[in-house]
Amino acid sequence: MSRFNSSVAVAAATPDTTNVAGGRAFSMSPKLEFASRILTSMCSDTYYKTAAQGIADVAALTRAIDDPLFAAKAAVYTRKVGNLRSVSHIVAGELAKRVRGERWTRSFYDAVVRRPDDVTEILSYYQSVHGSKFPNALKDGLGRALGRFDAYQLAKYRGGGKTISLIDAVNICHPKSNEHLTALMKGTLAPAETWETRLSAAGKKETLQAKDAAKAEAWADLLRDGKLGYLACLRNLANIFKQAPEQLKLALALLADPVQAKRGGAFPFQVDTAAMQLIREMNGQTPRWIGEKLMAALEASLQNVPEFPGKTLIVVDESGSMTSEIAGGRTAHTIATLFAAALFKTQQDAEVMLFAERARYVRPNPLDSFGTIVKAFAQPGGGGTNFHSIFEEAHKAYDRIIILSDMQGWVERTYGSTVPKSFKAYCQKTKCKPYLYSFNLCAQDGTLQLPERKVFCLAGWSDAVFTTMGNLEKDPQALIHEIEAVTF
Repeated sequence: MSRFNSSVAVAAATPDTTNVAGGRAFSMSPKLEFASRILTSMCSDTYYKTAAQGIADVAALTRAIDDPLFAAKAAVYTRKVGNLRSVSHIVAGELAKRVRGERWTRSFYDAVVRRPDDVTEILSYYQSVHGSKFPNALKDGLGRALGRFDAYQLAKYRGGGKTISLIDAVNICHPKSNEHLTALMKGTLAPAETWETRLSAAGKKETLQAKDAAKAEAWADLLRDGKLGYLACLRNLANIFKQAPEQLKLALALLADPVQAKRGGAFPFQVDTAAMQLIREMNGQTPRWIGEKLMAALEASLQNVPEFPGKTLIVVDESGSMTSEIAGGRTAHTIATLFAAALFKTQQDAEVMLFAERARYVRPNPLDSFGTIVKAFAQPGGGGTNFHSIFEEAHKAYDRIIILSDMQGWVERTYGSTVPKSFKAYCQKTKCKPYLYSFNLCAQDGTLQLPERKVFCLAGWSDAVFTTMGNLEKDPQALIHEIEAVTF
């Protein structure tokens, strides 16, 4: 396991630990380990660990890290940039127990909250693990957050029937009163008119038939009048199909419009999520015209992926452990193929390699559709994870190599040498010194296959990663520095 109190700023030159797959590996520096683990913690079962073990690991990391302020900033970054919820609740709850008397704590508890139910979840976590005597700083910070929400948000996340409801949270935190909180406590909330409240009001009709008619009318008005934003349309695509199927054509036309896609700033992963939800709602029976519109939306979203100069090798781990489900029905391998296809389609000079026990190049036509290229990268694989094979198979000089993996290599035991030695041999063979990205999609532990000082370490799979990648070639510690720059 990693050593949190080590005085060494970066990982050692030779393997100094063992990963959960049993292979020799490099420890991460404490800050990188913490960031990697929480940015990839979906609090669900993975190939090597149960959800409960993952939650316990995050809690233990938070209790042990020697820089709690960094942990707090990482939690805010994870919630607001990575858009992960449960893991930020764990970190907030553990810091509330561990850190007392620091001036930044109240501001942190306020900043880590994006939705009213973040407040109730943090309180519920703390109560389940540490009891009902909540620290004053926690109550004050969460109370400040409650004062930020409007009537609609408070009504939407009221949480009736939960262990801790929003009304319970108000009674615990005693936020400064305002008209919305007063209405919440009195049960007289009157939400402001938004597209969300329009749908919410439709759902309050007396009969099911009236509800259905009102929702269909609301979607129609919103789409016809251009009052539904691109990202809101994307998130609600399946709902539009369920509640106003005749408006699906308008919704898909909006999503497939390149101008709207650019303005909305959507990335392929977001479009793919919406497509998956729609196809699931349609029981897989998707007419051809819908498939064509979804593909057009995916293609339109590619313009938001930045282009990196020079030659790029994208490497996808297809070993058995990549079958871990990490979010929304997707496996680590699914996410890797989406990343790889997005990068392959948008870079002027890129190649892709798949690897497990052996590595091999795959060469789809770059003019093929995004979906066709994803399928080309999703060929059957499985087996062990041999990072050496990447550098044995690579025979060209590249400006950057991007490895998309869960970093659970173990074949060093049979090679008798380390992965850095194979990388060094590749560099000598091709006379190049590429940027090397170690992209951990599903952090099972705090280890790396290449030492931290030799690679750019990324974690998670949010769209913000493209910005971070661009920064890394200017600043090898960009991920850490982005987190350290968080203010509250």
